Amino acid sequence: MIIESQAADPRTHEVAIRIARRCRNIVQACLREEEWAEADREFYRVARDELEALRSTSRSGPPEHPP
Repeated sequence: MIIESQAADPRTHEVAIRIARRCRNIVQACLREEEWAEADREFYRVARDELEALRSTSRSGPPEHPP
C-alpha cells in the first residue's frame, strides 16, 4: 500500500496516471463531472500499488498476493 506523501519512481508515476485516466474513461459516462478527479485518484492508487508490487516482486521473488 502506498503512503500518500511517498514519492514514486517517475516512470511508475507516469504509467499509473495513464492507467488511471484510461480506467476513468471507461466509467466516465456513469460519473458526474465533479467525480472524475476522485475516480482518477482511486484508479491511480490501485495502479501504483500494483506497479510497485510488480517492481518489488521482479527484484525479490514471488508476488505478495495472487492476481
